[in-house]
Amino acid sequence: MSSKTDYTNEEWTTVLSAAYFSALLIIVSDLNVAFFKELAALSKAIMGSGAESESDLIKAIALDFSSKETQEEIKPELEKIQNQKDPQALKDSMLESITGAADLVKAKSAEDGKIYRNWLFYLAQKTAEGSKEGGFLGIGAVRISDREHSALDELALALGVTDE
Repeated sequence: MSSKTDYTNEEWTTVLSAAYFSALLIIVSDLNVAFFKELAALSKAIMGSGAESESDLIKAIALDFSSKETQEEIKPELEKIQNQKDPQALKDSMLESITGAADLVKAKSAEDGKIYRNWLFYLAQKTAEGSKEGGFLGIGAVRISDREHSALDELALALGVTDE
């Protein structure tokens, strides 16, 4: 098992940023007015999973996530992708960051690597479930859109996890 002290400041920022990127990947796959609800779902999922997790790493990430300092530390990582004009290039860039962070955690601890990969996918899934989409006045709306399903499938493949 690894802990925050096993990571340099730069590595830790990479690990934290991947949580955002896993959610943003879903949000940009089907951008609509519900993205604020989906961001709120991300925050809720991070805080809830941090409280419930047996992993010290996930607990540390969740704890850091709530601090204003962390938000400032992550800004440069988010700025790296903000100028992407091509949607596919943006998704590729986020997937690269996510898998890079997952590989970093796995290099520190194989056990944490698996937990972290599953956790990143869990965050993406909870983000996708953050609001109903489509339909008219709620009739015919779905929890996860086809585009979000595609993004989840892409993320599951990149992380080597099972989309359940």
